Amino acid sequence: MKRSPRPAITTNPDAVQAPDDCILRDRPINRTLTWKLDYDHSFYDLTKTSRQIKQSFNDWARYTKLTFHQATEQENADFNLAFQSGQHSDEYPFDGRDGTLAHAFYPWQHKRGQIHFDSTEKWTDKYNGKGHNLRIVASHEIGHILGLEHNIDNKKSIMYPFYNLILPEDMLPKEVSKLFVCSFYVGC
Repeated sequence: MKRSPRPAITTNPDAVQAPDDCILRDRPINRTLTWKLDYDHSFYDLTKTSRQIKQSFNDWARYTKLTFHQATEQENADFNLAFQSGQHSDEYPFDGRDGTLAHAFYPWQHKRGQIHFDSTEKWTDKYNGKGHNLRIVASHEIGHILGLEHNIDNKKSIMYPFYNLILPEDMLPKEVSKLFVCSFYVGC
């Protein structure tokens, strides 16, 4: 997700189809998924960070048949989240403050299930326009790890490619998120 305009959900069902060689195609469906936060971000409180990310997963769970749980330190997780800066563990380096806020990998990509947040950004749990609300950005990136692409047609959608302040009650329109996540990810 980039700063400016804000996150959304694709209206083209073909856009969220996995390629024919998708590794998920023959996998049994697991409706209970785990996530883990690799946290080394001294400028933002760990408790607030975990709470915002947990709420983002709960937002998606509310409109899908998926359940998300935070994995323990000893467990492997389906989704791994980390704060990174500059060149890091993938080929998409962060560009510093007020540029790209985060990125994630689709279920059919090699690094599937990974979300990276730019640690140089000013993260917040507030909805006052000061800093970048972590819940909004995390909800957008979770959409990607569930298989959703950007929606460039709807600036009010969580999958819109640019950051825009969205209030919690407007985070995920039920009819849109359920339609795409259920049909793609869990075969509702």
